[in-house]
Amino acid sequence: MRIRFCLQNINKADKEALENYFYDKKMARLKKLLQHGNFELAKFVLNAKYQLHRKIFLVRLGLKVARKDFTSEEKAYYNLTEAFDLAFDDMIIQLRKLESRIHNT
Repeated sequence: MRIRFCLQNINKADKEALENYFYDKKMARLKKLLQHGNFELAKFVLNAKYQLHRKIFLVRLGLKVARKDFTSEEKAYYNLTEAFDLAFDDMIIQLRKLESRIHNT
């Protein structure tokens, strides 16, 4: 899996914490859902920025797997990890819907 992090207006400590959180907690969940050779071919993009004038964290996730594109976006006022979790959970729901459609046909 190719992974890219694009972070704007995020301090170094939050950046490192988010990357460690993704690799430690969320990578295994993605690997489990993307079985059968799709994991190696997948592309994951995380865009996060802190908007100073609104004082919110905005997280956009993108995942490209087997000619399918999944996107998710969330905002949080207090915590970057909270916004990431909400967006990631939305993406997992999208992946499970696709998996159920594949197995039902």
